[in-house]
This record gives sequence, C-alpha cells and structure tokens, in this order.
Amino acid sequence: MCYIDVVIPLLLFLALFGTFVFLAFLLVDEFSAKMRTPTGALVEVGDGVVYRKQKVSTHPSPRAYEIRPAGQGDTYSYFVDKFWTVESVLRDGRILVTTRTNKHHCLRPDDPNLRKAGLVARLRYRNRFPHLLEAA
Repeated sequence: MCYIDVVIPLLLFLALFGTFVFLAFLLVDEFSAKMRTPTGALVEVGDGVVYRKQKVSTHPSPRAYEIRPAGQGDTYSYFVDKFWTVESVLRDGRILVTTRTNKHHCLRPDDPNLRKAGLVARLRYRNRFPHLLEAA
C-alpha cells in the first residue's frame, strides 16, 4: 500500500469534516448571540449591532418579518432589522449608535431589541453596517 493512497483520502475526510464543524460553529455563534444577556458590557466602539425595529404601514418592505395585519385590516405591523455601528459608550452605560445616513440614536444596553451582530451577520450584511470615520 502506497503512502499517498492513505494520506489523500485522510486529508479529504478532514477537509470535509472540518468544513461541517466550522459551519456548525458559525451557526451556534449566530443563534447564541440572540440568547445572550443584553449587550451592555459586551459592545465596544466600532462594533456592529442589530436593532429590531417595529414598524406599521400599509405595505411592508421586502426585508420585513413577523408581519401581522391590524384588527381592521388596513395596515400591517412588522419588524425590520437595522444594522448600526457603536459610536461611543456613554458614562451612564447607554450606547450611542450611528446609522448609514449618519443619524444618531442613544439606546439602553438592556433594550430587548438590541443585540450584538454575530459573525455570520457581520459577514453577510457587511455593506449595511456604517463605517466610522477616524478622528484626524
């Protein structure tokens, strides 16, 4: 039996198995981010956060989820994920975030709609997170 006949199948098996293990860890990281305690002590300046914003309109956007019709049926209530970047953490613990349109929001760290962006969200939605400008 040749050395190559043993090594190549072993390397292929490790590559395939390693890929599945890596993807499993990514999924665990993404879904465990939703189950963590509020992001108060976990965020730093420059971190991406995802804010789950509730909206009401007659036509939900394509990114809407958990769409529910109103009692009279004229409007819909739904949620949209907003991708923001932490600009600063204030002394009282509140978080100042910035949007892609350079708007600023001050959020409580224990807000149930706020969570730190996981690895999968940071990779998948990397162009939706605003970039902070360096101080000159």
